[in-house]
Amino acid sequence: MISRAPVYRGYTQAELDIQYNQAALVPELAPYVAHWAEATEAAQRRLTCERDIAYGSSERELLDVYRPAKPGSPVVINVHGGAWRLLSKDQSGFGAVPMVEAGAGFVALGFELVESVGLVEMVRQVRAGVAWVYRHGAEYGLDPKRIYLHGFSSGAHLAACVLADGWRAEAGLPEDLIKGAVLASGPYDLEPVLLSARSSYLNLNPAEAPAINPMLHIPTKGPPAFFAWGSGEHTEFRRQSVDFAAAWQAAGNVCETQELVGLNHFDVCNTFGEPNSAFCRAALAQMEIE
Repeated sequence: MISRAPVYRGYTQAELDIQYNQAALVPELAPYVAHWAEATEAAQRRLTCERDIAYGSSERELLDVYRPAKPGSPVVINVHGGAWRLLSKDQSGFGAVPMVEAGAGFVALGFELVESVGLVEMVRQVRAGVAWVYRHGAEYGLDPKRIYLHGFSSGAHLAACVLADGWRAEAGLPEDLIKGAVLASGPYDLEPVLLSARSSYLNLNPAEAPAINPMLHIPTKGPPAFFAWGSGEHTEFRRQSVDFAAAWQAAGNVCETQELVGLNHFDVCNTFGEPNSAFCRAALAQMEIE
């Protein structure tokens, strides 16, 4: 018999599983992935891109730097999504085009996936990649004092772990390392995620989860942030963004939000490459680039 007992906020297990299954929103995910890969290849041809720069020792600890036209320009670090288990930097470089052509640099960050290394190690790698940009970005025309962060879906969770308090001092990094963040459609609170079917592959020890749960580590001196989500998202993904934005603001941080009308989860990702999208406008405004 299928249990109808609620497991989280009135959702049954089956209902909660659907809430954290974005693939159920579209007939096929493959066309989106193909578009992101093709658009990234086009960006690499269009812009000056230095690929596969190692920032760590594992196979996927690589990043691509899309150089700005002018040395000493601000830099956007993009953290890709993919439910923590899919995709790579090779499907996220398309967001470089509107940023670089407006006057910024862009870094597409790669990292190992959860089923290979676990979620705690993923967070460590993303933080290490950001630290590498701070320490070595000037060699590629990037201003280490003007680092901005972009993230989508599970990448928004990982990016929020970079914004989280409690790790920068130990890593020898300034507390104001990140000057602004634009995040979209992220699961910022891991509690319901770990109660859903996704727990089967996240394989996260409950004792480890609080340390990488952004909702539990919101800084009181965080950078200005813009949070977006699509009106066509599942209810839980919309709620996650609304609640995290409210907590960000309640901690005394500057925050803007926008619901992107008519867009599903994957449509939201497409807007990272669209110069006139709300996402790109917010990113350029943070960098004070018109």
